[in-house]
Amino acid sequence: MIRLATVFSGIGAIEHTLDRMELEHEIVFACDNGDVDILSKKIDVDLEAIESELTVLETLIRRIGVKTEEEKEYKSQLDKMLDATKSEYISVTQSIDRIAEKNARELILKILGLIIETDGIKKARLKEYTEFLEQLEKKTQRRAAILTTFQCILEVVNDFKKDNAMSDLGKAETSYKSTDNIIWHEVSGDLKEAYDILEENRGKRVIKSVRDISERTGMLHEKINTLHILQELAGIDDYAEKKKYVDRLYSGKESQNKVKASYMANYKIREDQFHWNVCFLDGKQYEGQVDLFVGGSPCQSFSLVGKQRGLEDTRGTLFYEYARLVSEIKPKVFIYENVKALLSNDDGKTWETVSRVFTDLNYTWEKMILNARDFGIPQNRERVFVVGFRNDLVLEREFEPPQPFPLEKKMQDFLLENVSGRYYLPKKGVDFVTMEKNLTKRYTQIDGDIQLCQKRNQQFNWHGDFVFEEENTDKEKTMEDLEKYFLSEKVRKYVLATGTKNFYSRPETDLEVARPLLTTMHKMHRAGVDNYVTTDGRLRKLTPRECLRLMGFCDSFKIVVSDTSAYQQAGNSIVVDVLINIMKAVLKSYPQLAFSEEEIVALKQLEEEEQEERRKGKVS
Repeated sequence: MIRLATVFSGIGAIEHTLDRMELEHEIVFACDNGDVDILSKKIDVDLEAIESELTVLETLIRRIGVKTEEEKEYKSQLDKMLDATKSEYISVTQSIDRIAEKNARELILKILGLIIETDGIKKARLKEYTEFLEQLEKKTQRRAAILTTFQCILEVVNDFKKDNAMSDLGKAETSYKSTDNIIWHEVSGDLKEAYDILEENRGKRVIKSVRDISERTGMLHEKINTLHILQELAGIDDYAEKKKYVDRLYSGKESQNKVKASYMANYKIREDQFHWNVCFLDGKQYEGQVDLFVGGSPCQSFSLVGKQRGLEDTRGTLFYEYARLVSEIKPKVFIYENVKALLSNDDGKTWETVSRVFTDLNYTWEKMILNARDFGIPQNRERVFVVGFRNDLVLEREFEPPQPFPLEKKMQDFLLENVSGRYYLPKKGVDFVTMEKNLTKRYTQIDGDIQLCQKRNQQFNWHGDFVFEEENTDKEKTMEDLEKYFLSEKVRKYVLATGTKNFYSRPETDLEVARPLLTTMHKMHRAGVDNYVTTDGRLRKLTPRECLRLMGFCDSFKIVVSDTSAYQQAGNSIVVDVLINIMKAVLKSYPQLAFSEEEIVALKQLEEEEQEERRKGKVS
């Protein structure tokens, strides 16, 4: 029996792994806030708002009282984060000061005025552009005026790109389209001139930098609020009361935690075993109760898709919370996962820090870079894994990372219309075969890897193995179900575009090996970033079920959330098949994690017999 605990639990990749491996286990606790944020503060992407907030934060941090060494260290981190944010603010304002004043502001004011006066423009766009105009007219301070000017230019250009090619901007003879009923040919020339000024002054980079500072400023509020809560929790001795205190903080937010909804629907766990926030979880209450501890702190601060702020980002500092819990819980084995960019972030300094922390935990650990495509899943998804064994454990053998093997399946094998079989069941039979009780008790199995034991009368009572095939008579219904995943002509043109000179991507569809699934794939990035397939000559995105399959989740996994949440949860997960191979390697080194001494003896005997058979086969 493996006693399992997870943080940043997501939709339970390791839980599903143990289910698929049929390893007996129990969940001690899980923890995930589902991105429900009650601690940070949203700061406008506005220089005046940021400057004002930095002054407030300086006062708040100065007033923080600390008693313990841990609190002193925490306050020191706050001081460093504030100094770094102020330094970045000064840098971006200096870059704005160097921008030569041209007529960009006058151009965008003219453009907005003409568009607002257009008859028949859609109400939503009219309201948005009116607000742009009002904001721009209010900005009299030079820095703020330049930033707002660039923001407005970029917003209008993005609206233009929805229906037209950027290469056509400024061409008077071109016939432009607009779903918002904007007459682009009246403003095209001025918009091209304004956009050129934006590009010449690296306006997009300026906007991105200010947005980054606003986020970091908001995250400082999160760190301050976290410290205040930790100080309150320090005065509560009872662990159950501590949990009640934290649960009250999130009162009214339960329905927003879609991750928890998915987790609770698929695994056996009590409400009191699910925690909201890793920062407020005291691991000492679980010391000696956990065999396997698994987690991967949020990857956005290291990811190439994210901003790569590393350990300066509050999401990056959650790595320390994972390490703290390993130290407090003292599990026999831990598995940590993150994106490959963790190794190169900050010229390798981040990984040096992470390595030092792992070493100080009193564990013998091994780092691996594993790609899902090397372990049976046709998805290019490289991740860093760290497996640690507590130093007091006696291992059967030194841990060896799982070895890759040839990929035998294509992405097309995971698509709904390609899941096939030869025989069809009536509705009553389908209901029986897919019933949760029958799947759980292993009376039935759908698209299983290993066939169940066959019974003489299985074809009569719907027991045993089943596979899906789209019946021809149901094709119309299947296409109807898929309809919402097909792309409109406008979106199709966008996703098949190569991008811009600042972000070029080669558009390809119907790949045999999928691109990495992203948490933002519901937004439909270009075909050089996301995955798209063709069905009956029409282009569509992957369905949530297909995405889950490409993460190694069986169809028995219940989808109880919206498509958007399901896409995000799939993109955030660890690939189950990779974890299966890691667990096999772990059990070779330390079989006591899952098996009794009698079982270990039997397994060794079986392994010796298999080796002998292979030896005899080679000799003959």
